[in-house]
Amino acid sequence: MPRTRTQQDDVSRALNAVRRMVRGLRSAAETLERDLNVSAAQLFVLRELGEVPNRSVKDLAAVTMTTHSTVSQVVGQLVDRGFVTRTSDPQDKRRSVLRPSRKGTELLKRAPRAVQQDLVDGFATLSPAERHRLARGLEKWLEASGLGGYPSSMLFEGGKRRRRRP
Repeated sequence: MPRTRTQQDDVSRALNAVRRMVRGLRSAAETLERDLNVSAAQLFVLRELGEVPNRSVKDLAAVTMTTHSTVSQVVGQLVDRGFVTRTSDPQDKRRSVLRPSRKGTELLKRAPRAVQQDLVDGFATLSPAERHRLARGLEKWLEASGLGGYPSSMLFEGGKRRRRRP
């Protein structure tokens, strides 16, 4: 069944919006990699720790809106590179807390805002009904396009992801 002019316009607008978003995200990620030698995901996590130090991986997963395992991987990279320190929580020795190291704090002084935060802040400018419709519409679009089985991860964090079987 052929699409109407309005349907074609909507498809074009939606695809162009996704293209612009991907291009902007890729550009920001490439700039970070080139200028600061950190990934967009690493900067996002480091920024969150800079705002509120002494968080656990579980806390970071919640504020970055991603999985524990993904954040744990990013934190491990930051610790290995000397941008984050991991110590025992003074109140609960079973819990580890994270904070930016001196090297991490210096990086944050030179780094731009995390692009993920710009997306979150931009989304917050929409009305609650618009946010709900957009989120629901994107989920439905991904499912209908056969992309719903891909797990979400932090934006532009390395490593090949396997497609989850629907």
